[in-house]
Amino acid sequence: MKELINVLIEINDILVLLEKIIDEEYLNLLKEKNIKQLLLITKQKKKLLNKLAYLKEKKICFENKYNIYQPYLKFFHLNSYHNKILKKCIILNQKNLKNKKITKNKFYLNQKFLNLYKYYKKDNIYNVK
Repeated sequence: MKELINVLIEINDILVLLEKIIDEEYLNLLKEKNIKQLLLITKQKKKLLNKLAYLKEKKICFENKYNIYQPYLKFFHLNSYHNKILKKCIILNQKNLKNKKITKNKFYLNQKFLNLYKYYKKDNIYNVK
């Protein structure tokens, strides 16, 4: 049982780190910093998400071992950590959606500009106006 609690604590810690990274990504997207920093942030996010996936598998194994399943209503500590994790996941989902909207908007505008430039260049080559 203690092992399951430790896994839930580790999951919560990783979610806190993910929140910090997503906040950093949001600031970088707003300030339009260079793309290398955004790539480093995405690599960090990918590492943390891989760790999170591993811990979720570990949690499922311990749940099967102890024959305990969510929402852990009979166990106070498990239930409290589980609720913290759920709240944190909802917050992360909202923040990630904001980042996706900003990213989509910026890259969509850049792609639109590149497409216009490509057509403008073509028109100049063939003297079509």
